[in-house]
Amino acid sequence: MSIFILWPLSIILLFIFIVSVLILITRGKHIRIWICSILSAIAAIGGFLFYSYSYLLSGVGLADAFSAALRGIFNTTRMFFISADDGILLTESIWIRILFWLCHISALIVVQAALLALFGRKIIESFRLRFGLHREVFIIKGNDKYSFILGENIATYDNLYNNSDSKRLIIFLLDEVDDLKIIYEKVTHFGGIVKILDKKKDLLYYLNRTYLGKWSILERKYNIILMPNNSSTPDDAFFIANYAKEKNVKKKNLNIYAFTSSEWDREQIESFTQKQGIKYPCTFHIINETDLLIRQMIEKHPPYMCPGINFNEIGIAERNFNVMILGFGTIGQQALLRLIANGQFITTSKSRMHAIVIDRDITHLREHFLHYYPSLELCCEIEFMDYDVREKCFFELLKNCDKLDYVIIALNTNEENKLAALDVRLHYKRKGVKYFPFIAVSEKNEGIHQIKHDDGIFTFGCRDEIYKNSAIINDELNQMAKAVNETYKGKCWYELDWFTQESNRAAADFIPAMLKISNLSTEEAENKDKLTKDAALAENLAINEHLRWMAFHVINGYRPISIDDIYLRFNEYNGERNTREHLDYCRRDIKNKLHVCLAHWDELDAISKAYNNLAHRAGNTDEEKRDFKDNDRSIIENIPIFLKEKKRLE
Repeated sequence: MSIFILWPLSIILLFIFIVSVLILITRGKHIRIWICSILSAIAAIGGFLFYSYSYLLSGVGLADAFSAALRGIFNTTRMFFISADDGILLTESIWIRILFWLCHISALIVVQAALLALFGRKIIESFRLRFGLHREVFIIKGNDKYSFILGENIATYDNLYNNSDSKRLIIFLLDEVDDLKIIYEKVTHFGGIVKILDKKKDLLYYLNRTYLGKWSILERKYNIILMPNNSSTPDDAFFIANYAKEKNVKKKNLNIYAFTSSEWDREQIESFTQKQGIKYPCTFHIINETDLLIRQMIEKHPPYMCPGINFNEIGIAERNFNVMILGFGTIGQQALLRLIANGQFITTSKSRMHAIVIDRDITHLREHFLHYYPSLELCCEIEFMDYDVREKCFFELLKNCDKLDYVIIALNTNEENKLAALDVRLHYKRKGVKYFPFIAVSEKNEGIHQIKHDDGIFTFGCRDEIYKNSAIINDELNQMAKAVNETYKGKCWYELDWFTQESNRAAADFIPAMLKISNLSTEEAENKDKLTKDAALAENLAINEHLRWMAFHVINGYRPISIDDIYLRFNEYNGERNTREHLDYCRRDIKNKLHVCLAHWDELDAISKAYNNLAHRAGNTDEEKRDFKDNDRSIIENIPIFLKEKKRLE
């Protein structure tokens, strides 16, 4: 064969060898070990057989056979030290010789991969970032241990006994740390990459290094997670959003998960995600750590499952949902808001949810709380009380609370919480009430909690339980919310603003309650065209949906618009008149958190009539026919479709 053909062929083989080594080191650790084990076995077994056979050709006695085996072992070992015996005798067959040298190459690949893993970390990381075959990149900015817990859970899909998914690359961006070696050891076993932020290598530097918005072999989805206790979270989120805009990133390919520890941070992020005329190519997820803890508690014991709340055949509860909150700090406030969102039921007496809130500093806490959520009275009757739970007056109050469904205890310390929980449990045991309230105790970071069925007390508050792939990245609620959105064939999920996504999540979150009220299982509902053919039940479910919708807006700070204000807003509108935007401004104001439908069910007919009148003046024939009650009825009718759509999306 001509040298002009052999020489390019040799170059190609060299290139294949180099690429094979580099691809091998970009795989997950478990895959890399598995491949290296196979290649080592091929090299060791093949090398021994070829060398021993060659040496046997030069002798025929037992001593010669023993010597050939020893020499075979010795030279097989030399293969892994990048050495070979070129003087061995093999057959003239070119294919035998090719197999022999493939054994050598296998040993060489293993050795090179091992050397690079030990001494070429930066080379490996750079190659993984640029040419790795991962489909998803997770960039976690944060220094505490929960950053690493979340990263490992993402890599293993919450099963730490599983090997990490090689299609997912986890990158940690850390401020300067004391012992970087320990951190490397923590993340190496699940294939994570650690980078240190400083003045020279800042967030911009590493966004470029991860090739966000640049060409790569595969189209990648980026998930940037800004961990809590970080004062720069709003600034970082804003910076990343603008960077993505400059790089023309596709919106479906970038998610920003921003953990906010204060209302200030949340409002800052929410405000720039809703700026008029500015669209960022990313999907925002605004997450509150305390809210995640409360959600976890409510998922395990939802209000609709409380034994004192029974529903009749047409979906009406015997009585309203009743809660008591002991301690009205951050946890107590978030618990009340989340229970308001999940505890809305139409009752025979048409009474609202009832809450008793107790705190030694309730005067100041009450005013501050109601300032942020001024319309709570639409959904919940709240009694604020300045009691000490250790005093006699508190136990006198308990004597009159026979119908409590929930007791949330979130005082100053774990010991106070436990003592109060024991006191409440003892009171109800002695009283022998028919329905024992669900007692939930906040216990901060004391290890993994479990429901304690035997003593009637549930502890919550362990952060290890919420920093999971299933709770933050691929949670079930998010999947159902996507199904709700998909059913209405509007914008794609990743094109929705944060508040609209939250609205879909809230609707999805209440579907299990609707099934309970309808006395249907999920499987039964999936097989129906309509949730129910009972007109009375369907209408009551729609009323319940309206209560739920109002509660969602109320706990997000919305206030009602009166009918008189609809006309005023129609006349004061400064934009192009008689357009859809003109009519939208009349009925809702996202910036100032106003909505005309924050009214009781019986008032919606008059509101619809006033709005139809304005639509007629604006010449919009479609909006002339709008009935605001139909929005709620539509949700109920479509629940079977939501369930089918979720299954299709899985």
